Amino acid sequence: MTESYDALRGTAGKVGLTHLALRCHDTTATAKFYQAVCGMSIVHEREGDGMPVYWFSARPLGIDFVLVLLSGGEEGPAPRTDHLGFTVESRADVDRVAAKARELGILQYEPQDSGPPVGYWTIIRDPDGNWVEFSFDQDIRF
Repeated sequence: MTESYDALRGTAGKVGLTHLALRCHDTTATAKFYQAVCGMSIVHEREGDGMPVYWFSARPLGIDFVLVLLSGGEEGPAPRTDHLGFTVESRADVDRVAAKARELGILQYEPQDSGPPVGYWTIIRDPDGNWVEFSFDQDIRF
């Protein structure tokens, strides 16, 4: 199995870590925690799965990184949404990652454009089933 993952080596080109998305029981309560305790600021908010989705910028901490809080922290059949997010240099890089992941049977989501600030993205699965997102044009420099 390891050899098949080696086939992905270099497919994305140059990458950079952009975000970590966490599932939460109560995104609003968790948002208040990260504001008060970590000094992070909300830079994007929208509705999703019955509660707000928050993007927190780590820019006040001197880091171009975003913490995304999503609903779905409950146990049960709800789909996983927690993931690591990496940025790539072009849409073509996103497409190459998706194509290779499709070949390997580890593609979770086909590439799609969600507009700003989310950008063009795809999600693949690691050997444990964890999600890894590759995106282009994701605005994290708030």
